[in-house]
Amino acid sequence: MYESYFGLTGAPFLLNPDPSFYFDSRGHSSALSYLKFGLYQAEGFIVVTGDIGAGKTTLVRTLLSDIDNDKVVAAQLVSTQLEAGDLLRSTITAFGIPPKGQSKAELIATLEAYLTLLATQNKRAVLIVDEAQNLSRDAIEELRMLSNFQFGNQALLQSFLIGQPELRDMLLSRSLEQLRQRVIASYHLGPMDRSETRRYIEHRLKKVGWNDHPHFDDDAFDEIFQWTSGIPRRINLLCNRLLLATFLAEGHDITSADVARIAMEIRAEIGEPTLTRVDSHSIAPTAVNLPEPQRPLVMPTLTDSVEAPLETPKFSNELLNPATVRGPRTHAFLMVAGSRTGCIRAAALQKAFATRTDLPALKLLVINAPGQFELSGDWSEHLGLREPDFVLRVPPATPVGQMADGLRQLDHLLHEYNPAALIVQGGDDAALMASLAAHRQGVPIIHMEAGLRSFDRSRPQEINAMMCDHMADLLLTSEWVAHDNLTREGISADRVQFVGNLVMDTVRAMLPQASPPKYTLRQFDQSPELLKNKQGYGIVHLHGGGIGTELQPLIELTAILKSISRDLPMIWVTNEATRRLINQHHLLAGVDGAQLGVLPVVPYYKMIGLIGTAACVLTDSSTVQEESTILGVPCLTLHNYTERRITVEQGTNIAVGCNSSLIHRAVAEILRGGGKKGRLPKFWDGLTASRTTEHLAAWWKQRAPREQLTNPA
Repeated sequence: MYESYFGLTGAPFLLNPDPSFYFDSRGHSSALSYLKFGLYQAEGFIVVTGDIGAGKTTLVRTLLSDIDNDKVVAAQLVSTQLEAGDLLRSTITAFGIPPKGQSKAELIATLEAYLTLLATQNKRAVLIVDEAQNLSRDAIEELRMLSNFQFGNQALLQSFLIGQPELRDMLLSRSLEQLRQRVIASYHLGPMDRSETRRYIEHRLKKVGWNDHPHFDDDAFDEIFQWTSGIPRRINLLCNRLLLATFLAEGHDITSADVARIAMEIRAEIGEPTLTRVDSHSIAPTAVNLPEPQRPLVMPTLTDSVEAPLETPKFSNELLNPATVRGPRTHAFLMVAGSRTGCIRAAALQKAFATRTDLPALKLLVINAPGQFELSGDWSEHLGLREPDFVLRVPPATPVGQMADGLRQLDHLLHEYNPAALIVQGGDDAALMASLAAHRQGVPIIHMEAGLRSFDRSRPQEINAMMCDHMADLLLTSEWVAHDNLTREGISADRVQFVGNLVMDTVRAMLPQASPPKYTLRQFDQSPELLKNKQGYGIVHLHGGGIGTELQPLIELTAILKSISRDLPMIWVTNEATRRLINQHHLLAGVDGAQLGVLPVVPYYKMIGLIGTAACVLTDSSTVQEESTILGVPCLTLHNYTERRITVEQGTNIAVGCNSSLIHRAVAEILRGGGKKGRLPKFWDGLTASRTTEHLAAWWKQRAPREQLTNPA
């Protein structure tokens, strides 16, 4: 429709897979190499997985277009809703073999005779099974049996299994152990990065004679990446509509604002946020030229240039006294927690450790910093968390000063206590400090929540998490995408285990204790009218840094919340630093208490009660994103990135940034239809602590030192 207007010879962004448009990204190049390697090996199974729209079918068709048909006879199964008997018939049909008889024995004999005939002609057969995640376990087992066909020492049939990530979950089951042993190579096809997304778009356009008409602004390419996450099918869908809209408007340029507008139109049309903006600056409304919001200040990383501290930290903790003698190796694991989430995970893991006789004791180290979460007795009691065995307090200072002080204290503690292993979590400063200290002292490091990436390198947490991953001896992940991130960064798969999400374990245990919101509001003298709106209420929660610590972003967010609260009452759970800014600058002056109420940080059982019955949640906290998905509550993330991508792809989360237009539209969708419906990701089942201790026990059995260990008092 628009091709002649732009001088194109064809449509560049059709959704149907077309090998003539194949783009050799790093991921696709690696996957194609694995497939070709499999062809060269001429035996066993090759497994390639990828998310919906990642380009798996295009990859297969590209492979088929390159093979030598005089030497390889390839057949493809594209309908895999098959049982074992149906699969056998479909395989025979795919190879073009006239069936002889209907019994299973006759079908097997027919297929074996055909494959043997090919072998005598110096040809071999390859069966490509697309959408293999839909196969039943019996059908997969039937494929394994077919791989037993041999002519002399030559395998008669080789199979390629192509499917979505669920296929990997199936192959991990104990019942498919024999097939798993015959997998000679496997690869997961992830999304393209920012630069590859741009090259992909330009590649497809040039295939049809594009000569910079229409012209794409540099920011438009970035915006396309941010809305599509680098998934080829999403890119095709969005770019096709962009070209159509530009043609209908008789335009010649495509801007970032055009991309955002069309992406939101598509999302509204299909009723699901298939296109999800994950990493960008806020989009200003096109009708008014608004200044771009100031970027929140972030804590410098160890590689940043930093100014001298405003004052010299006073190191007063007694642990700073230099140790002269290293303590004996202690038969205990030491778990580090420096945040609300760290304590939530620790509670679940403590309970699981208590049931094991094949693991050392689990000791808890809590690191407190000024202005950050501090564990209280109320929190500990309802979480079932034992009193910490060690507490380190970092004095006020610049972020780098706090890091230096924390390292000194941890160095002394680890030198004196000498634990058998150190467990760190995520990418907070506590995890990085503890990992650095343990790595220097040779203490084994176990990293939980490993491999999570937002792909925003300006965030200290991103660099922290990457450094912790590379120092760790054992990496425990909560979602499959983390494995792809770790593989791209060169971390060996034998150091990585998929266990699931510990937050789910604690939330499940906490639900029977969850306090009804009316009691929480009554405790803090908030209006009960907040709960009487027939469409419910929203929860706002900001973590200790970011939006809630900077005045300008906070002013903008407050204005948005005031507007939203006219239709949906909001309950804002905020820390002391944010409340101080709100009060100092009178940001909520004149706001009706029946529309917007403010609460301090509340114990976990009260927070779960607030989130669990809310209509939606607005947050910049990755933990609250997890909790919202677990509880089935629509979540609007106030950043344009999230390391918890699984909550966007499978859960209830949408990344909206602090863009007023996006937030208002998302809330309108929630009020109109209830908002995004998600599902629980794999292994978010309340059994993660059990799986974690199972893996830790196996790991410990291999690593436990032969020398006598000291049992802690």
